[in-house]
Amino acid sequence: MLKNIVVIFIFTACFSGCRSEDKINKITFNGLGTVLSVIYAGERDIKLESSIRKDAETVEKELSYYKKDSFVSLINTTGYEAPVKVPRHVCKLIEKSIEFCKKTEGVFDITYKSEGILWKNDAKEVPTQDQIAAKKDLVGVTRVEVDCMSGIVKTARKGVLIDLGGIAKGYAIDRAGDILKAHGKKDFIINYGGDMLVCGSKGKKKWTVGIKNPENNGRLLKTLKFGSKDCHGIATSGDYERFIEINGRKYSHIFDPRSGRPVKGSSSVTVVAKDSLTADVIATAVSVGYCEDDLIKKIMEKFSVKIYTLDEKNPVLKKWD
Repeated sequence: MLKNIVVIFIFTACFSGCRSEDKINKITFNGLGTVLSVIYAGERDIKLESSIRKDAETVEKELSYYKKDSFVSLINTTGYEAPVKVPRHVCKLIEKSIEFCKKTEGVFDITYKSEGILWKNDAKEVPTQDQIAAKKDLVGVTRVEVDCMSGIVKTARKGVLIDLGGIAKGYAIDRAGDILKAHGKKDFIINYGGDMLVCGSKGKKKWTVGIKNPENNGRLLKTLKFGSKDCHGIATSGDYERFIEINGRKYSHIFDPRSGRPVKGSSSVTVVAKDSLTADVIATAVSVGYCEDDLIKKIMEKFSVKIYTLDEKNPVLKKWD
């Protein structure tokens, strides 16, 4: 999922004599396949920062689709033979992902990468509908069984693959937010590759998040300001930089798990939710169901989210009501 949010911060130098709540600290590090940053107000806490780094490493180690020893990889390679034992929090995340799939009517689906469904970046020909249909029995969360009382996950048959990429980053951000709160920090902003969690305020100022124009990175389509005690998760999904090109034609990297084909029409989708995990999932879901107005409205009502979309043919950002 491409993230095209930029955060705008106005910093004021703060040296001796500043109140602790006026101090702003920032850490930046790599993880989860992207650049991660955390900004928080108050006295600097080295142990806190170390905990956040280690937790991001743990999430990647446990949930990465690409790491051979992750729980996701173990499920994908051996889960069809026998149930795979996983920690309770991993099982609950997979269980929650299945619930999201059902509630979004299948536009969010962690099995979308099942063998033979996803087009390869080096593909020379567009798969026919018959070829896609022949593999469709591998897709669908009904092919994944979870028992979180026993802590086991199983797939229905060989070739069924799960990928938590559409939820793991939001999950990691919310975990980082919990760590910050446990250390007494209430004013912060976490930015993991464009997915965010914004809590509290920046002293007397509000945190400001800008949605960039995909066609002009120097121009903002909209600015969002957050300055309450509540937290807000923000995520953006887009297809204007990541795509598959076959025979000179570009296809979105975002696939509709229901059809096995790339989605069309959506240039950018931004979601504001009560937490980062929900925002992450719904940004993907709306990108897939972009042309289905009734479905998007159902999603808004079910999850109490704000949605902003940008059509590839219309440069005006639309706010859904």
